[in-house]
Amino acid sequence: MAELAFKEYMFKKGSKTTIYMYQNSIEIIHGGFLGKFNKIKLVHYKNIVNVSVKEPGFASNGYMVLDCGKNEHKSERLENTIEFSKQEREMAMELKELIEEKIVEVKNQRVDSAVDNFEKLKKIKELYDLDILSEDEYHDQKERLLEKN
Repeated sequence: MAELAFKEYMFKKGSKTTIYMYQNSIEIIHGGFLGKFNKIKLVHYKNIVNVSVKEPGFASNGYMVLDCGKNEHKSERLENTIEFSKQEREMAMELKELIEEKIVEVKNQRVDSAVDNFEKLKKIKELYDLDILSEDEYHDQKERLLEKN
């Protein structure tokens, strides 16, 4: 079953871009010619290093770039760029704030998961040291726990 987006943003004036926010990722759909040839990019929050914004100017649109640390090629930067007009600025700022919140949330989940796994590894080792788990059981449990990451 496909994950449902919890938020949608449509930038019509800038770049004809639609954004779908999911729990663990953001989908960027750049509208193509006459609704065809759309470019779709899925970016996981855990991969986003920074969200930068250039404000719209007097006669130019603004843009937001999702920096994934790999935007070496111009085409990669364009795929991760959301253009917006002055009228869409407030919506863009809301989107930026929401993305940054999701990045923090995902990072906190990863830290919590690492701490939880560390505690589980300690418990397994303790059970092994008390001869409650055999060596094979210990290694099997340890491998299963480490595979989840």
